[in-house]
Amino acid sequence: MSGCGLFLRRAAAARARRALVALTASRRPLRTSPQSRAFAKELCLGKIEKNGVFPFPEVSQDELNEINQLVKPVEKFFLEEVDSRKIDREGKIPDDTLEKLKSLGLFGMQVPEEYGGLGLSHTMYARLGEAISLDPSITVTLAAHQAIGLKWER
Repeated sequence: MSGCGLFLRRAAAARARRALVALTASRRPLRTSPQSRAFAKELCLGKIEKNGVFPFPEVSQDELNEINQLVKPVEKFFLEEVDSRKIDREGKIPDDTLEKLKSLGLFGMQVPEEYGGLGLSHTMYARLGEAISLDPSITVTLAAHQAIGLKWER
């Protein structure tokens, strides 16, 4: 390679480096909030970040009463009216069962009350999930309905 070609190549590389430095300096960072450490990763490294998990959330007596009022009719419905074997055999949840789930408000468990949902807290949703898990097909149907497009900021 001739000296002139080597000179031009080095000059082009220097211009490219300067352009890259200028671009990097002018870009705004993608992250707008301070970076937090992942609890599970830190736990595996032997570091326990207690402020991320303690104090453990307490359930108030009012919330506990409300949870019990919601869970009892749902458990009764699943034990008395849902035929899991029929659902598995036919591969379809009957329309009357879906209507009853709708009337119980189970398609809007995490939807805020002002939009017609139950507005359940995470604790209440988890407890109601225990009752709903009596039938796997219905559990999957309701869980998908809660997860797809229904994320609300609290």
